[in-house]
Amino acid sequence: MLITKTKEIGSRTFSLKCEESLELQGDFLLNLFETTEADAGFLEDGMKIQVGWSILFVHETGEDQVQILAPDYATDPFSRTTDDLSATLSVQLAQNHVLKQSGTAGEACLFQDTLIASEKALNAERVYLERTDHRQDGRSGWYLGPAEGQVEQDELRLYYVFQLFNLRPGLLKVLALPKGCVAVLDGDEVEAVLDAEDRNIWKAKL
Repeated sequence: MLITKTKEIGSRTFSLKCEESLELQGDFLLNLFETTEADAGFLEDGMKIQVGWSILFVHETGEDQVQILAPDYATDPFSRTTDDLSATLSVQLAQNHVLKQSGTAGEACLFQDTLIASEKALNAERVYLERTDHRQDGRSGWYLGPAEGQVEQDELRLYYVFQLFNLRPGLLKVLALPKGCVAVLDGDEVEAVLDAEDRNIWKAKL
């Protein structure tokens, strides 16, 4: 069920919509906007703010009313927005969990960044993702491949990160891991996270 969260920031009321299960994340986001306005000044209509893997938009709906919008990952995030922030918040929550369970500091990976992927991996049950470089010039540094079997050069394709939202959403959770990390997943479940020294740093659930 979608809920609406509001917060008085300065002279205006900011609001956002999200699934009820993401209420705490919604509160955190509103507090973040309050801090941002206090530090950076008045948040004008149309301004963009990066939050984790996403970019959020300030949208004035009235003289004293502001709605927070997100890119619409289900359709075209480059040209369409949505008032439902559930996708943005759920992915961020999952990424934060992976960082906590692996004890690593995050490195940004935006929805419009690109990654290289084997077409086989998009349909394979067990896959691995390796971050071979730092994020720069729109490239995330990530490679996605099947955990078993060989990959031919002509199978490799360039994808936007947001395309995984529709193709393999369960993989998005590991994309905030830093350069040098390798994540192995069975379906949507993380099996292991290896650091740059090939040590398994994943704290599996007991």
